[in-house]
Amino acid sequence: GLVMDNIPMRGSSGTIFKKMNRSLLASQYKSLNPDLILMQYGGNTVPYVKDSTQASNYSSWFASQIRFLKQQMPNASVVVIGPSDMAYKEKDDFVTYPYLECVRDALQKAAKDNGCAFWDIYEVMGGKNSMDSWVNAEPALAGTDYVHFTPKGARKIAELLDYAFQQEYEKWLKKNEK
Repeated sequence: GLVMDNIPMRGSSGTIFKKMNRSLLASQYKSLNPDLILMQYGGNTVPYVKDSTQASNYSSWFASQIRFLKQQMPNASVVVIGPSDMAYKEKDDFVTYPYLECVRDALQKAAKDNGCAFWDIYEVMGGKNSMDSWVNAEPALAGTDYVHFTPKGARKIAELLDYAFQQEYEKWLKKNEK
């Protein structure tokens, strides 16, 4: 069976784990003993990144969080999930934040450098300026803030993530049949 637990961190950049009470975390992690950790971050960072140097710094900070979590739970696999497309209004159009791809790339680098898988919601959605089509879908898959998914959009993303897991599992089975 599958047991899922969630540590909600609304508004977090994912750079807080090392600041938490380590003995309390160690106790919780030991009790939960997860096999898989999903870390979805970047979205709350994107609007504030003003250049590629800031995105690179974010990669370093986030990588240190991954290493910390892997020290706490060495047997758990980690999947980092990047930010979705997010848009802001520029004149009459909604456009992708200028450094979203840099933040996504920074998270992907942090994941790769630390032996984690990476899943790219941004590309799955359609890439640059794709949020507009999610907002204007019928029914709407994202809200008119051009940042957050509607419940139907969240379900669609969850289904796409599940499909990606199934595809990887089938590849693993084929590879290990021999």
